[in-house]
Amino acid sequence: MASTTPQTIDFASGPALSNHFKAFTNLLSHQCKIYSDNVFARYISKDKVYKTLTYAQVDLLATNLACRWYQYAKTTEVIAYISEHNINYLIVMMALLKLRRTMMAISPRNSEAAITNLMQKTQAKFMIADAKYGSISRDAINQLDNVKLVVVEPFDIELLLQEPLNPDQKNLIDTQFSDADINKDALIIHSSGTTSFPKPIYLSNRYLFHLLTPLHLTLPFAKGVEPLCSSDVMLSCGPLFHIFGTYAHFSMATVGGSVVFMRNLPASLEDIDYALRSNNVTAMCAPPLIFEQMIPYLKKTQDFDAIKRLKFAMFGGAALREASGDWLCEQGLNLCTMYGTTEINAIMTSDLSPQRKHHWSSFRMIDPNTRCVFEDEGELMHLFMPADGLTLATNVSNRPDGSGYNTNDLFKPVGDGYYTYVGRRDDTLVMENGEKTNPLPMETTLRACDLIKQAAVLGQARQCTAALIELDPEVVSDMRSEDVMAQVQDAVKKVNTQCPNHSKIIPQMVKVLPLGQSLPSTDKCTIKRKAVEDMYREEIEALYKAFLEGPAHTTAKSWTADELAGFLEQCAAEILDIADRSQLKDHSQSLFDLGLNSLTSIQLRNRIAEYMDVPQNFLFQHPSIQSIQKALLSHEKQDASLQREQQYQAAQKLAEDYIRMASHDFPKAERRSTLAPGDHVVLLTGVTGSLGSFLLRDLLQDTRVKKVYCCVRGQQDQLSKRLFEAFQSRSLDTTLLQTDRVEVLPMQFSAPYLGFGKELYDRLREEVTIIQHCAWLLDFNMPVDHYDKQCIAPFYQLLKFAYRPENPMQVHFISSVSASAGMDKDEIEEKPLPFDSHTCMPMGYAHSKFVVEKLFDYLASEKNLPYFIERLGQVCGDSENGVWNTSEQYPLMFIGGGSLMHKMPQLDTVIDWISVDYASASIKDLMLQDSTHSIYHIVNPHRIHWSDVLQAMKEAGMSFDIVSTAEWIEALNQDQSNPCYRLISFYEANFKNSHFKMPIWKTEETQMLAPVIDRSPVLDAQLFRKYLTHWQSVGFYHPN
Repeated sequence: MASTTPQTIDFASGPALSNHFKAFTNLLSHQCKIYSDNVFARYISKDKVYKTLTYAQVDLLATNLACRWYQYAKTTEVIAYISEHNINYLIVMMALLKLRRTMMAISPRNSEAAITNLMQKTQAKFMIADAKYGSISRDAINQLDNVKLVVVEPFDIELLLQEPLNPDQKNLIDTQFSDADINKDALIIHSSGTTSFPKPIYLSNRYLFHLLTPLHLTLPFAKGVEPLCSSDVMLSCGPLFHIFGTYAHFSMATVGGSVVFMRNLPASLEDIDYALRSNNVTAMCAPPLIFEQMIPYLKKTQDFDAIKRLKFAMFGGAALREASGDWLCEQGLNLCTMYGTTEINAIMTSDLSPQRKHHWSSFRMIDPNTRCVFEDEGELMHLFMPADGLTLATNVSNRPDGSGYNTNDLFKPVGDGYYTYVGRRDDTLVMENGEKTNPLPMETTLRACDLIKQAAVLGQARQCTAALIELDPEVVSDMRSEDVMAQVQDAVKKVNTQCPNHSKIIPQMVKVLPLGQSLPSTDKCTIKRKAVEDMYREEIEALYKAFLEGPAHTTAKSWTADELAGFLEQCAAEILDIADRSQLKDHSQSLFDLGLNSLTSIQLRNRIAEYMDVPQNFLFQHPSIQSIQKALLSHEKQDASLQREQQYQAAQKLAEDYIRMASHDFPKAERRSTLAPGDHVVLLTGVTGSLGSFLLRDLLQDTRVKKVYCCVRGQQDQLSKRLFEAFQSRSLDTTLLQTDRVEVLPMQFSAPYLGFGKELYDRLREEVTIIQHCAWLLDFNMPVDHYDKQCIAPFYQLLKFAYRPENPMQVHFISSVSASAGMDKDEIEEKPLPFDSHTCMPMGYAHSKFVVEKLFDYLASEKNLPYFIERLGQVCGDSENGVWNTSEQYPLMFIGGGSLMHKMPQLDTVIDWISVDYASASIKDLMLQDSTHSIYHIVNPHRIHWSDVLQAMKEAGMSFDIVSTAEWIEALNQDQSNPCYRLISFYEANFKNSHFKMPIWKTEETQMLAPVIDRSPVLDAQLFRKYLTHWQSVGFYHPN
């Protein structure tokens, strides 16, 4: 092709680029010649100094690599590449584009199974892997036929530059292009795979031409900002295997500018600052989380020179908090946002002018000729992209008729062709504990009541749902207020019969608006939820505050024992919706056994607090009417140490009672044979929990396992759905569930035949070889007698099911390090506990684990049963996607303390937390080993200090003070709406002073049989950023 000067190419037009170039590599090769002596890449060297490569040097390196791999490329249409983002990535990417095959960029975050699946879907027969990912790549392609793998060590760039241009390059590299190349696929970027395996998205040369146009279409019209030129330097915090990173890096090639490659991504704030200053960066592209994290760093340093030098700083992929963006703009950063997806290209951006008329968070079409349709959905608009649009990826239509692509993104028009991003069509509320609520059917049921004109159900990131009710004035005008409220509550009761427990609306959480006030809604009668939250923010906050904090004690009254018992019966009956009061006549029965839970216990406590002063955790200490009555009538506060000792004694007696029963129920067994690999049939409980989900995933991926029976709580017709959602919410591969190797069963172990029915019960007794019991209540407030009814007694029935006189089933139990944390030892060995309940921490959860451990110890030593204990330490979210349940102790502390209070306690304790995927992999290996050792510790062998965790939090972008435990608990006591306030009694009992010393749990036996545990990562800033990203995505974390 004839040389074309830069000035004659219109980079503001995708069609115009197609007239000059027919392929993306054609364009890049041309630019490397035009700007041969310009710096293209700036990369950090081993000695932490930035070095440079010119366009000609990058092209030379890429050309020689392409020639080296030519023979392999002939065997395939798709070449896969997996590596972290660095200078090598740019060189390899340009080499693969030169080979005129479709390059598939595989994110290094993918699992082995995901890599295999991507290779299968794309039929790639050649894979290049960075040495760091050689092992996982090798394992992935071992499951495929005829795939060639080349593992690449980090490049010695100085040495490679000394090599001359391959003399045969003109014969090996095809540089003849035609119009047919324009629509050929040059690149594959895959989806994140949050709901299943990642999906490959094919990007044509035409798509990539359009990807280069945005800055040329916008900067020339941005007042106060000069267009890009060859002296500009781009810092991209988005990797080349993401479309935003591809856009950022190659946009600079259109003007002969340069791009910066930091040590790794995500980068630390120090590395970003060093990159900005060392390279005189003039443009920046990054995810919004990076800009959120920059704020505390900038506030600390008070040095804004580097960001003021930027022509623009662009973010995309998610929303940025308005207050954060405004603050950055006030400091002189020209912040702007871009909207696009891999499927539709980059199509909208905000005004890049610092003197913009419209807010930085609003954007308009980059090219007014882009084919798109904003479909009216009331106040909001849904973006639809017709199939004939030139910017779209290949074959991405998702409408049944093939007419185009539904983005499912909703926007609000703000005038002059500008929009603000509002959210997804999916209106699901994600509760504080991670449970999900669909408010739409609940609102429909409420509106079915004649006097309710409109209703809004709220609860995003809250402990419970709430409802705002707009009355129909024509219906209620002649009604008494008491009758109106009664009918509203009847409608609420009807809603509660149709929704899951976590979604139920508590009576106190219903707010009826005064006549004349209305709820914003669309013409289709659907609620404008965001507008409702904005309009009634004060009322909503007051509703939650009143419920969570309870009433002040204002009514003085003296009670007889009978009066108090009657009052408690009445309150319990109303709150638990018990029509037959005879169910409450046994005053020694725990109310939690009758359905009291964490939310309804607040209701009951609030009713009692109208007459008497009671602490927030009162009902957990006194769960029956009898114990409540005794405590209230005594007018004395029971000594806390005496209460703890009573619980220890209860646990000791419970262990003795179960051993006494077991001595009669279990004759001594004989173990004669072992199973051949591939014959294991596992019965697994707790599969919808975090550890259980990962354990099921790992078992199904192991060929030694023939089948897994999954016991799931809930309604029979919802069991499979619950399991699917558990996988989906943790970004696990849901296709693993679509096989006859997994079968879902009801979990009703207190029922006859475990709820299976006799025929299935008998068949499973013959078929199952291993039981792994993960299911257990996790509530630090509940006493051990509650755990007995809910967990231990049903599990005992499962143990009777597992018993066989010959070759009994192996039974594994997930215990807890809390069962041994009370021992006065520096190190805990992988051995049975002493028969003393004081070995465990002072809470019912730990007591219950102690009881089962002692029962297992007895059954293994005296009855010759193959029973195994995995003592589990603190489990973190997984190391790949950072999914960590928001209802757990430490996520609550991190967000409640670090993000909301801006205070974290100083603790003198060692941290051995383990990521759930490594805990699962270790336990799976232990289950499938033939060993006589029976006790293992699932903790991270690589220990750090609590101070390292605090440092990781700060490096990840959180800003807080480190205070004493006493000060931290006092601050928490002042804010009962704080999510971690629910654990205040736990903190008070265990954080008495900063020396929250825990022993070391030894792992020698575990490491011997499950060496994967040695690879467990520690909690550092990189891992903590993943947790923050996930928590932000589910509405649990809002960066400040």
